Amino acid sequence: MYKDFDITKTKLIIWDLDDTFWEGTLSEGGIKFKEENLRLVEELITKGIMNSICSKNDSIRVKSEFIIHGYIRQWQSFVFPSINWTAKGQRVKSIIDSMQLREENVIVIDDNITNIQEIKYYCPKIMSATPNQIPKIAKELYLLNEYDLEHVRLRQYKVLEAKNRDKLLSNSSNEEFLKNSEIKICIKRDCADNIERIERLILRTNQLNFTKKRVNQEILKRLFSQPEKYDSAYIIAEDKYGSYGICGFYVLDKTANSLEHFLFSCRIMNMGIEQFVYNYLNSPKIQIIPPVSSNLGDKVDWIEIVENLELIKPASKNETDLNILFKGACDLYSTVSYIDGDCNIDTEFPYWNKKLLYISSHTHPAFIEQTNRLSKEELIGLTEEFPNPQPEEFETEFFNPKYKVVVLSLLQATFRGIYINKQNGHYAEYGFTSCDVTDEKNWDRVLAEIPDEYKDQNRQVLREFSENYVFAGNPPIELLMKNLKYIRENLSKDTNLILILGSEVDTKKMLSGYEGVCEQHFVLNKYVREFAKQYENVDIVEITDLITSDDDYTDCINHFSRRVYAEIARKIIDIINKTLGKEYLFLKTENESHLCTV
Repeated sequence: MYKDFDITKTKLIIWDLDDTFWEGTLSEGGIKFKEENLRLVEELITKGIMNSICSKNDSIRVKSEFIIHGYIRQWQSFVFPSINWTAKGQRVKSIIDSMQLREENVIVIDDNITNIQEIKYYCPKIMSATPNQIPKIAKELYLLNEYDLEHVRLRQYKVLEAKNRDKLLSNSSNEEFLKNSEIKICIKRDCADNIERIERLILRTNQLNFTKKRVNQEILKRLFSQPEKYDSAYIIAEDKYGSYGICGFYVLDKTANSLEHFLFSCRIMNMGIEQFVYNYLNSPKIQIIPPVSSNLGDKVDWIEIVENLELIKPASKNETDLNILFKGACDLYSTVSYIDGDCNIDTEFPYWNKKLLYISSHTHPAFIEQTNRLSKEELIGLTEEFPNPQPEEFETEFFNPKYKVVVLSLLQATFRGIYINKQNGHYAEYGFTSCDVTDEKNWDRVLAEIPDEYKDQNRQVLREFSENYVFAGNPPIELLMKNLKYIRENLSKDTNLILILGSEVDTKKMLSGYEGVCEQHFVLNKYVREFAKQYENVDIVEITDLITSDDDYTDCINHFSRRVYAEIARKIIDIINKTLGKEYLFLKTENESHLCTV
């Protein structure tokens, strides 16, 4: 079956059970849970993707299977499960409608192609996958740069689920039900303090995004800095079922009396909040960009404005001033999902920006050093020269003294090519360390994928680049040692630095650009170990020690099995807890011995 899903657009996965989530058919005898699927459900939730079930089965028996096998926590991780013997098409549509999502943001997984075809009849835009494609879904999770480590989104959908259940049991009209729901909102204007949440809301919201303007934090900061011109506010909502957190945002141009932004989360759809806020603002001008799933002209009188509502607090967490930053590529993407505890975890990972460019240079030690050392004007100048790094690649909190621990992966250092400007010493990242693009002998290889009509002009770009830059090496030992020295001496003295070293165990699994990386790890790691000995607050994690067979790699030497990621997490946890003298962190999968055995 061809690939019919895009994990970067996914908000919900609906699972079949028999011969999909587990092995066997429940009604025909015993079944066996697939441990990898149980883990994947938890990983999806950590990435903010919800899970539901649509299965032809007996609902009581299904729930019992989860409980008697010790998987009650995983059972509670599913929302809006639909388990009965009726056809699946309309049931899947009902799940999506109840969760107030769009079908194009949903993947249904089923081993029966006929079921998938039926579901697509009722939900033409839904994505689909068969059980043999589940590993592909798991593998592509690294493409998602957003984390919900506190499972806030799951708890919000559980609120919606409980509310939906009561609504179905109620004999009252929809308006009467809403009036009895005790809906309260507060309108808050400390937007700058919640700019990250507001940005995520803008980027994720579609059905109730009336203006459809996608902006980044830089633009938002400009709007927030002009209160005399713009009234900027976010909306928090709750009812008797629970809190919906920050669920709306608007920017009103007071001079023109027009809304620049007006958007709400689909979680509060059909509650009347967007109509209420619009009327509260005295119905200003707004250019609505369809499609939207609401009519702003409706009158609403069942909502109360209050002075303050609390945002959703982390579950089972204490207030803490322990801040940890993870910065790196694929290895830390997966590792961080295994770590939990009494701390605040921030991440700086590669991601796709709004221009659909993959932003990854910022994870290289050379760029970290350069971003802190150069002036803003010098950094902007770099964006105007080949290979044209994007401005957001220079945005970082890496040197913020609030971090008690910084975890930095060095896997990019032996993989990505670094070049040094001959005149001013500035760095540029391009291609792989295995291919020096300043060497004309490599240009045919570099330009192989370029259409013939564009090769001459690109060859000229490479010629100019080679005249101004020199290759830093394969691997760039001298430069990296210089970078690490700068990084350590410019971090706060109270910040512990943990470095992740690449594996020195070779593999037959190979992706383009990774040729010779094992040998580079061997050379580079030797120098980094000596570097770490010079400082009391530098620790290292040796991935080499965690590799037991070639099965520990997926497709190259820098991509690992889940067992290895869990073990990397364990090593980091042990170092942090020992350094801080307290059990701040723990491994999320401690009770799953198959993950925790080296």
